[in-house]
Amino acid sequence: MNSEPVPEPGDELGLKPWPRLHIDGISRNVRAILADQTVVLTEDATAADLLWLRTNYRRWYAELRPHQALNHIPGETAMTRKGKLASALHARAKAGTTGLTLAGFYPLTYRLDDPLERAAFAAQLPAEDNIENLWILKPSDLSRGIGIRIEWQLGWLRQLLREGQPVEYLRNGSAEPLIIQRYIPNLLLLNGHKSELRLYWLIASLDPLLVVMYHEGTVRLTSRLFKLDSFDDPLIHITNTYQQKKHGGVQPDTELKWDFPRLGAYLCREKGVAANHLTATLVPRLAKILEYVVRACEAQLKSVPPTGHFFGLYGADIILDDHLTPWLTEIQKGPGLSHDDAVKRRVLPPMLLSALDLVLDIQERRRAGRTLDDLVIPEQYRWVIGP
Repeated sequence: MNSEPVPEPGDELGLKPWPRLHIDGISRNVRAILADQTVVLTEDATAADLLWLRTNYRRWYAELRPHQALNHIPGETAMTRKGKLASALHARAKAGTTGLTLAGFYPLTYRLDDPLERAAFAAQLPAEDNIENLWILKPSDLSRGIGIRIEWQLGWLRQLLREGQPVEYLRNGSAEPLIIQRYIPNLLLLNGHKSELRLYWLIASLDPLLVVMYHEGTVRLTSRLFKLDSFDDPLIHITNTYQQKKHGGVQPDTELKWDFPRLGAYLCREKGVAANHLTATLVPRLAKILEYVVRACEAQLKSVPPTGHFFGLYGADIILDDHLTPWLTEIQKGPGLSHDDAVKRRVLPPMLLSALDLVLDIQERRRAGRTLDDLVIPEQYRWVIGP
């Protein structure tokens, strides 16, 4: 790392594309990716051009200086909290917008902390439980698969709803609101395993609204073969890698990740699709889904303080069914930048570096008084919402 003296805030270093970065101590994966780059790091956040923080970032919403960029958007919880995302998507669907139909990419979802949605969920329940009526309970604001339960025997839930009791997930003495989402039973299995795509995408600017998506994601697999039972076994039903490793029985050489080229080859061989199905059909559809999400949350995302530049690098979790229809399950505030396996070591460093290149290019243009109309994005990205 370059340890040259750091100039005063607002000075230009002439080091393109890397001005001064402040990366907090907990963001070890970002530091590792930047380790062999020509960057100037500063421990003084007030002297940085770009701040990458995982904790204590909310204080900067009001303190960010006009020349600084922060890797969190104040209104991002509209997307990253599962209950808020459901509300935003439902509101957009009710508005009757053209384009995608919500029911075509978002599983039926109810917020169990909302009286109207609780009632709507209870009203559609069959009189008797059956395994075809399969649901997944998720805490609204937790990640890494924590607190997830697969349910079809819902007598306990009927009783709570009937009695008006709260339906919550208790963790460390606090109660988390829950959503309940239709489980997708007709999954696309990869060599017999449940799988999930993780997309990487960037809101690069709020004014104008600019959103891009990385051309390649990663594919997460469960360690045990799929079967439509044993619903309390996370090694069958929860694709999150943290859960797979946490619950034991996973050997070091167990295959938990694929990359997109391998997925494309598998679909070509096993499903008979064209060799370019991912790039020509799936990825454009995924970009449309992300556009729908951002437009649904646009008002909250743009409710930002008047100074500084806010951006966000996010993950999106997608499940493919056996018709290759993509289903969005959630948006991740932290897209998962650990790169301790071969797939992520190949995909993540260029994804992150290109994202930072784009953000810093936007900053330089704004400082120089240039518009973003002719902005060229890195070739590894594609527009979701452009100038």
